[in-house]
Amino acid sequence: MHILCGGKWRDHYLDYHLTAGSLRIETVAWLNLAEAKGVYFERKFNLRMLGEYIRELGWRSVYLKARSRLAEKGRNQKFYSIGIGRVLQTRDVSDFAGDDYVVFVAPLHPAACERIVLPPLLVRRIDETLYLQYAHIDGVQHYSQTDSESELILPELAGWHPESGFIPDASRLANCLAGAEKHWRHLALKPTLLRCTPRSSVRETDREPVQAAPGNIPAALYGLGNYAKSQLLPNLDARVQVCEIHEIDPTQIGNPADYQARMLTSSEFSPDNACKVFFAAGYHHTHADIAAGAIESGGIAVVEKPVVTDEKQLKRLLELDQRFPGRLFSCYHMRHNPLFAEARRDLDVATGEPIHITSDVYEVTLPPHHWYNWPAARSHLVSNGCHWLDHFLFMNDYAKPVKYRADRAANGDSIAQVELANGACLCLHLTHLGSPRIGVQDHVVMRAGNRTVSVTNGSIYKFEDDLCLRKSFTGNRMNAYREMYRNISAAIVAGQPGDSHAALQHTNELILALDKMLG
Repeated sequence: MHILCGGKWRDHYLDYHLTAGSLRIETVAWLNLAEAKGVYFERKFNLRMLGEYIRELGWRSVYLKARSRLAEKGRNQKFYSIGIGRVLQTRDVSDFAGDDYVVFVAPLHPAACERIVLPPLLVRRIDETLYLQYAHIDGVQHYSQTDSESELILPELAGWHPESGFIPDASRLANCLAGAEKHWRHLALKPTLLRCTPRSSVRETDREPVQAAPGNIPAALYGLGNYAKSQLLPNLDARVQVCEIHEIDPTQIGNPADYQARMLTSSEFSPDNACKVFFAAGYHHTHADIAAGAIESGGIAVVEKPVVTDEKQLKRLLELDQRFPGRLFSCYHMRHNPLFAEARRDLDVATGEPIHITSDVYEVTLPPHHWYNWPAARSHLVSNGCHWLDHFLFMNDYAKPVKYRADRAANGDSIAQVELANGACLCLHLTHLGSPRIGVQDHVVMRAGNRTVSVTNGSIYKFEDDLCLRKSFTGNRMNAYREMYRNISAAIVAGQPGDSHAALQHTNELILALDKMLG
């Protein structure tokens, strides 16, 4: 379909997927009320900062990250808009039917697009006369009036998405839609841009299923964000071939022809395809359902952090793991960092003996409307702190947590304390305050007996005992991602199992329990 991006109409985009409880609307007019700000990570180019990243991460990682972020320029151009259109399709909706004329509010969408999918709460039926005021020309009329009609902009819709877990107030939305209809009736502006090309047909995928090369294992990827583009896809073993990619935002995909895989805007699990491996890398609260669908269909789930965001999801996965053990691989990269394997050797503990850990973690400040802030994403202990909680359990062979607590400080930091059945203790401090120079930074100190190992930023290693500093060296923290996907891919090809039941249970039960304590 056509999308207005960068001031130009481009026709290579896929349609939004018609999700359950939604309407597909063919649009005839758009009015941008305000640009959507504070939704995505956007950093201005700076040579000194670039040099810092290259020094810390290496040329390859910086190139992949920069290429990914540059490709997201179109994705980042989102607006709060009102519009007029005609309902084309409905799915599980009783209040609207095909060919209904409507006015709508689009709180996080491109400047204009040929078709849009919205829940009914953002749509209001109008009469044919108003619709025909704007539909008499074969095209989509676009009006730019940024920051003009502030009474139509509901603050709670800033960065809002149906997946967010937040339900806007229905009465306020009804008043907003009534105001939008009134505004269209009295609009005296001339359109800033008019598209007069033939309308394209609805297209949620770009091609027929792609067959894996002989000897390769076909895989599907759910979520094509920056992480998937800069870490997952480039580091994946070629024997596990991604044949289809699901991404709900057409502007994140861009031109589907740029990919060798079949592209789809549906995030719904497809059990009837030929894929055997399923990568879950979308919104955090969607990971568990993709993993469960993969396991139930006889496939393998490779799940980015966090694996679950609520107890119901965890219960389902634990039950499936009992029936189909070892079919889930959690992508916690600290498990695969060679520096922590070195720490195990240097700490020289016998099986079952405790390794005590303190972790001080800085996570970059989130844009105010970033999806990590959604209710569905839970607290930062779920979305970010899960790495260091899993690492503590990993270093202690997933001994059962027996005592734990979490508190939030006045400045927004969180302090979590955990004790395991083997006597190991953790103190985790997580903050969003500080320098964003190279993104996430951490300092992890591991102690056993008279030995201490510290790892800073996953790359600076120091080992000392009661006599002296025994070892000090620097690695590249990005090696952990390459090792992770290499190890997971090799295990899948060799038919080896994924996470143990203890790892799946103890890590995720602890994460959810601490999250509940933060409130």
